[in-house]
Amino acid sequence: MLSKSKIEFDRWNARQGISSWAFQVFQKHNKELTEMYISHLLSKQYTYKSLTENNAEFKDLAHKHFDFRDNSYSDVFNNIQIWSDNFNKFDNWTNLNAIMAMSANLETYMATIIKLALESDIGVTFNATRKIDGIEIIKNSDKYPFELEDKIISCTKGDWSSRVSNFEKIFTFSPTILKNNISSLDKIRKLRNDIGHAFGREIDKSRNHNVLAPVETQTIKQEKIIEYLKLLFAIARAIDKQLMSNNIGEYQVLYFFHRLTPFLKDDENISRKIGNHATLLKKELSKFGDNRVGKLFCRGLVQYYWNLK
Repeated sequence: MLSKSKIEFDRWNARQGISSWAFQVFQKHNKELTEMYISHLLSKQYTYKSLTENNAEFKDLAHKHFDFRDNSYSDVFNNIQIWSDNFNKFDNWTNLNAIMAMSANLETYMATIIKLALESDIGVTFNATRKIDGIEIIKNSDKYPFELEDKIISCTKGDWSSRVSNFEKIFTFSPTILKNNISSLDKIRKLRNDIGHAFGREIDKSRNHNVLAPVETQTIKQEKIIEYLKLLFAIARAIDKQLMSNNIGEYQVLYFFHRLTPFLKDDENISRKIGNHATLLKKELSKFGDNRVGKLFCRGLVQYYWNLK
């Protein structure tokens, strides 16, 4: 029989080991990208292994070893060498697009978690962290009264030196791993822009109108992809830990409950009302996918919410 959770609700102190829901989504996207990328690596390995086992030579006609389901493509590659050259280009193109995907994942996560932190602790922008509870503003306002977009953009657009500087202006400090990897992050940013805006070529060179030949595609190795995946994951985790510990606390669960309140029944018996609402909150959180809260925690959260003016 499972023991009851003894964890109590603490507004500004997130439960130990709890990451934000935004980070959990980031993790899932990161896992998805990693699995797709590894499946590509395995396919590449298997293809070349099969060709070797079938005694293929680079001078062989491609259709000797490949089944072209569409005959219109059968003459694209005269031999295995030409196929291999193009496959390696595709392999590099896959690497480049992996950079774009992982970079976008980090920036989406950062925009989400920074917005969450500012909503929770808007006082941090006035050098008065934790002095204003964002959920109290949400509870009493039809529309959030503070404009956050400019601050979010300042941390997610431009070069990484300015992003980190703006992050520190808002939140006082930033994770060491973020500050120590500005150079690598800028390399990723520039590469992502080249991929997105110039077909994987350097943007400035690609916009030269006095040429007829295409600019060479930039190359990136598999080892660098794995290195960047690990780095961006570690940076996101460090940001999450800082903002959850200092500015967010249990805001995301409070906001979850706030959105339930229009559907809750009122009760003149305060104790019964809190108990019923806590039971429903626990049930809805479980359906949502967060099973790490107990009745004691939910009761404390509900009581805290209704005690807010």
